[in-house]
Parts: sequence; C-alpha cells; structure tokens
Amino acid sequence: MAPAPAPRVPAHDKLGRLVARSLGLDEAALREGLRPATLDDLPELIALRREHLLPGHEWDDDAYLRWRYRLGREGAGFGELWCLHAHGRVLATIGVEDLPIELDGQALAGAQVMDLLVRPQAQESGLGIWLNQAMLARHGFTLAVGANQNSAGIVRRLFEPLPPRLTFTHPLDLQPFVQRRWPALAATPLAMRLANAGLALRRLALRRHRPRGFTLENTPRLDPALSAPVARGAAGVHLRHGGAYLQRRLLDNPRRPLSLRVARRGDAVAGLIAWSMETDDRGRPELHLVDWHHDGDDTLLVLLHEAIREAAAQRCTCVRLLLQDEASRRVAARAGFLPSQDDGGRPCGVQSRDPELAARLARAPWRLTDLRDDADGF
Repeated sequence: MAPAPAPRVPAHDKLGRLVARSLGLDEAALREGLRPATLDDLPELIALRREHLLPGHEWDDDAYLRWRYRLGREGAGFGELWCLHAHGRVLATIGVEDLPIELDGQALAGAQVMDLLVRPQAQESGLGIWLNQAMLARHGFTLAVGANQNSAGIVRRLFEPLPPRLTFTHPLDLQPFVQRRWPALAATPLAMRLANAGLALRRLALRRHRPRGFTLENTPRLDPALSAPVARGAAGVHLRHGGAYLQRRLLDNPRRPLSLRVARRGDAVAGLIAWSMETDDRGRPELHLVDWHHDGDDTLLVLLHEAIREAAAQRCTCVRLLLQDEASRRVAARAGFLPSQDDGGRPCGVQSRDPELAARLARAPWRLTDLRDDADGF
C-alpha cells in the first residue's frame, strides 16, 4: 500500500502568523527575532545543544561551531547558523551551508539546511517548518537530508523528494553479521574461520580485476587550486567544490578525524576518497566512507578497493557507505559491496521558490555522500 500523502504545508506568511500566536509573539517579533548567530551567542548556543545531545557525546561544540559556521566572521565557516530569539533567549536554531552546484552546465547557488534545534516547549508549533521556509526565502534553492525521525518528516512534507541513500556493506568478518541471525553458529570458531577464509579469497579475486594505471597516496594537505574530479559525461547535479573547501571540510574537522586517499593517473588527480573509523554497538571497528570524487567508474572502483584494503589492515569487520545513484551502486557491486536487506534509506529532498527549478532539480540525478548528511558531526 502506498504511503499516505504528507499534509499540505501552509504558505510561509500564513504559517508565521500561526507560529507566532502559538509562541505568544506577534508576527513582526517572530520575523525580527531570526538573525545569524555571532560569537557572542556561542555560550547560549552551546548550552542549548547540550540539552539535545545523547549521553556520552561530550563534544567540544565551541571549536566545532567555529569551524562549521561564520558567526559574524568574514571568510570563516561554510555558512550561517541562524537563531530565533524570543522571550529573552534563543528558542531555536537552523544552519545553512553554502551549496554551489552545476546543473546541465548551469552554475547555481543554493544552500543545505542542517542543525535544526527547537526547544521542547516550541516543538509542536510548526516552528521547524517555518524556519526551513525562512531559509528557502533567502536562497535560490535548498537541499535537506533527513538524519532522524523529526528531520525526515520535514523533508517529506516540505521538499521535492530525491532518491534515498541506501546502505551498502562489504563484510570482512562474518562473525558480527552471523551473530545477529544465528548466534549458535557464530559461537562456532571453526565455522567462522572457514567463512572468513572464503571472504578473503573472494576479496582477493575481486581485487585482481581492479583497474591498473593508478597510484594512490595518503595526503594530509590538498592543493587549494585543485578542482574536485567529476565523472566524464555524467549528467545531473555536480557539487562545485575545490581543494580549499575539501581541505577544511574533510581534514580540518575538529570533531571527526578523517583519512584521505588520492588516486592519480600520471600527474593528474583522478579521484579522492575520505573515510572515518567507527565502531558498532559492541565496540567492533568499522570503516565508513564519508565522501568521494572521481572522474569515472574505474577511478571509483580503485578508490573502493583501497578503502577495503585499509579496512582489512585495520582489522575492521566491514566497510560501509551510503549510495544514492545507480551508477555508483553498480561500481560498488563490482567491488563486493552488498545492499542492506532492511534499509529503508535516508530521505532527502530539494526545494526552490521557482517551481520550474524545483522540478528540474528533483528530476536530475544527485550523488550525495555522507558529507551532506545532517547527522551532527561532519
């Protein structure tokens, strides 16, 4: 049975009147209370974010917010963190990151919305949707990626849907996967050794067919003049990011250290891939692919094999990544990645004040990676 259509969302002005009334404000006070955050707001913002953190996430939000947002500083961060001030305090926040793209050869400037936080007493007021509408009013288009139930609901209600990102896994140790379904078999050491030996042989066979002519290197710095490689002849949306952005975004994150590999064909950069080391619910290491750029399928295949090789060297149980487009899924299958059977996908969507542009963006293929996820950390 098809899901019921999402309820219609009131226009921004009409919703603003409803939200203001719910919050005990007049409409002008609601509009005027929304402004970009500055460094002076940091103490209150950090306190608000701590109210929403899960136990065990004692993060350095001061360094993180200074890295991620401008906060009134020219040339800093990747976008603005907007605050709604009401009743003498910050009632909610929403972040935007600048998102320059190319669509069928046309350069466009938009933004990705993220970091939506609303105080509990205002969460049933429609404020979250109103804040998203306020960001849309300020940008040519906006992109949203759902990271939890609340944000996924807003994506479905307010944005034109894009294909979901689905989880793919390359297993390196079958024991954790077998343990979830057949605990008795997982407790049999001989069976697990034989199964993992079979995985190693499969991995070796797949690696023998990887493309040649590439050199791979670990690099702590990227050339600021580097243009991120783009797959030749690939239609759809291309994110326009250069070396300076990727250096700050991938390698200067104060919260989540990433490793970066660059693939060269001769002297030219053909692709790059970034990953993080994570742990599963039992503390076992996994390698998660966060971002990648490449000039073609062969380059992507080489980069995936390099990540698998590193994961095996680090004794990880698996390599995981989320894929949105069919072309990347086919390449991942050639590298031995398998789709998760119980994955409903991460919803994502795009919207514009121009209905024609919104339709074009929704029809075009996107290739979003975890770097665009709204999960707090990247």
